[in-house]
Amino acid sequence: MKLFIRKNLLFIFTSIFLFSCASSSNVSSENLENSATNLVQTPSLPIETIDHKNDILNDEKTISLLFAGDIMAHSVNFNMKDYNKIWTDVKDVISAADLSFANLEAPVDSTKKAQNYPNFNMPVSYVKACVESGFDVFSLCNNHSNDQGKSGISETLTSLSKIRDEQLINDNLIYFSGLKVKETESFTYNIIHKNGFKIVFLPITEILNRPDSKEFINYVAPVKEKRNQFINFCKNLKQKEKCDLFILSVHANDTEYTRDVTENQEKWYMQLLDCGIDIIWANHAHIIKDRKIVIDKNGAQKIIMYANGNTISGQRTNPNFTEKNVDLERDNTGDGLLYLVELKKSPNKIQIKKITPIFITTYINTAWEFVVKKLDDNFINYLKGVPRKNWADYLEKRKNLNEKITKDIIVWQ
Repeated sequence: MKLFIRKNLLFIFTSIFLFSCASSSNVSSENLENSATNLVQTPSLPIETIDHKNDILNDEKTISLLFAGDIMAHSVNFNMKDYNKIWTDVKDVISAADLSFANLEAPVDSTKKAQNYPNFNMPVSYVKACVESGFDVFSLCNNHSNDQGKSGISETLTSLSKIRDEQLINDNLIYFSGLKVKETESFTYNIIHKNGFKIVFLPITEILNRPDSKEFINYVAPVKEKRNQFINFCKNLKQKEKCDLFILSVHANDTEYTRDVTENQEKWYMQLLDCGIDIIWANHAHIIKDRKIVIDKNGAQKIIMYANGNTISGQRTNPNFTEKNVDLERDNTGDGLLYLVELKKSPNKIQIKKITPIFITTYINTAWEFVVKKLDDNFINYLKGVPRKNWADYLEKRKNLNEKITKDIIVWQ
């Protein structure tokens, strides 16, 4: 049974709960003991960084999680003088969430100049602007992670560690994982304590643009043997950490610029949910895909985001203002989704309190700066009054398209 619900609705759940990571597991103590040495947290963080600042002192605790998409830096992006301007109009949404997640789709190597496709390199100040806007949890593994080779991987960890240490002065905790210091390490991940929730955040990529240095990346080849090994790792990790939420970031082995979800991909994601993952946050398509809430026979409620599109990029440099049909490959790369998930925790269960999809768009202002705007009526009406009629008409069609063609799906198993 399936129920299709448009994105402009809020989901309110009062009786169905998420499995916590402390729930039962079929992993034996013997297997756990044998695999314990392979359970590795990110070397870039203290073992368990605890933030008690926003803890709720009663029995019910709440947390808000915001999931963005791909943060990219093409030449039109990193040639801006003030990167903070990118985020001005969405900073309120990003910073309001307790944790805001984003995929940094490029190395951050301060020893080299910023570089465009195909071998990206992102300026450190570009990432700092992301942090200043409110993002605080980053996946570092994707098909561009080794664009600058092994040295680029090492420098990315160094750059993010410096940013994290700078933010600690202001009591602002930054988390990142997906890359490794040593090739002998297993998957790196974060343990996050927030508002009384213990969260495991584990990012992986299923694709790489080049084969070198893959042993320094959380890479899971999209073949049966490697996937089975990863499932066993997740089962062991869940039993070891006994968390409230297990969030998996997947840079997916799917076709770019298409909204289709293959049968094989769907089957793989369901296997991941069955092994203990609570939230799958997938990306790579560079366009917005559907979201799915899966409710199993035990009432456990889990979430799949198939792709949240580009949060910022320079892939749409020439919007097609003249076409009636705006569902075009390059035009679709200019929009993204901020997916706000609010959860509440009582002594025996975790419930989804509300889900709010927020559409965003990369807008090119009159100074030829690529900035992120909320794709809503307020911004469209502003453009009509400026006037920038071509942009107003174009974004109105894109808003209607995104609301019509992508959806939130609730599935009961």
